[in-house]
Amino acid sequence: MPTEIVARPDPGLARGKWEAPPWVFWAFLALVVLGSVAYLLRRLGILKLKGKADATPASPSTRGRRP
Repeated sequence: MPTEIVARPDPGLARGKWEAPPWVFWAFLALVVLGSVAYLLRRLGILKLKGKADATPASPSTRGRRP
């Protein structure tokens, strides 16, 4: 026989102490989509960003076998 009674909150999303407004979820979704598109464009070479890693590679070394 149970000795404790557990009161559960009503079903739904509003169970947390701090409930986020709906626009927060849309903003997060937009951030994920924009970040994914930027990553895809960067990997495809369409989006070029300035930086040290994007410098043109040095020409191949002239040392080695000569004909």
